[in-house]
Amino acid sequence: MLQYARRVLHDIRERRNIEAYVISLLAIVFAALTLIGDKVDDQLKWAVLLAGVGVLVHQITVPRNEGALTDRVLEDRTGFERVSLKDRLRTSQEIWMFAPSGVNFLSEDHCGAIRSTVLNRHDGSVKMVVLDHEESEAVRIATQQLDNGLEYPLQTLADSIVTTRSRMAAMASWPLPGGREFRLFGYNPGFSLVAFNPTRPDGVIIVEIHGVRNSSTSGRMHLELTKKNAPYWYTYWLDQFNAIWNAAKPLPLPPKAPAGNLD
Repeated sequence: MLQYARRVLHDIRERRNIEAYVISLLAIVFAALTLIGDKVDDQLKWAVLLAGVGVLVHQITVPRNEGALTDRVLEDRTGFERVSLKDRLRTSQEIWMFAPSGVNFLSEDHCGAIRSTVLNRHDGSVKMVVLDHEESEAVRIATQQLDNGLEYPLQTLADSIVTTRSRMAAMASWPLPGGREFRLFGYNPGFSLVAFNPTRPDGVIIVEIHGVRNSSTSGRMHLELTKKNAPYWYTYWLDQFNAIWNAAKPLPLPPKAPAGNLD
């Protein structure tokens, strides 16, 4: 019963199935009044009955298209590259990222795109977390999973973390108006995550599941979640990032240069 009530409240907040709930409420009220006496006019009873039948017929005719939705949510990395990172950045004011090394997301080309878009805006901000290189046992286990778990590895986790830390330090020194924060996390939870405009209605979260054995990093399962296609799991993964962020420690960085615009 409690689970049902939560689902109804969630639907109402998201403005889904409102007509069905209104008709159901009226039917319950009229049924209760009928039990305690003939308090309801017959025309109202028929009106509620016919409205309920109409809503039921409408729900039957709505196409479910569940397979297409699954295809849009679950793919490998190449499926989500149909929308380029640069296109996503053009409409983003905020980026959150967690990854053991983040070396693929923070490539030289991607860093340049972030510099010219999100960080070049006064309302832009980035929050990024990578694995703490000082946690030697965590790095060892993550290396076994991520490097040794690939059939054709191209880079090592330890070297990738060093590269990413260097790029984060460079990004922190850029004289740009956008805010930026970088942190270090103590272990690899088995996924990577990047979110574009996570706290806004148009937010998108992409989650990469690491798995055990993959031919390449691009072959891992990816989830692309929005508030529309998966509201519960969208909130779940936002909470996952926040838990990581709150448990992570700041990355030591040199002072940031005075802000200015670079076009």
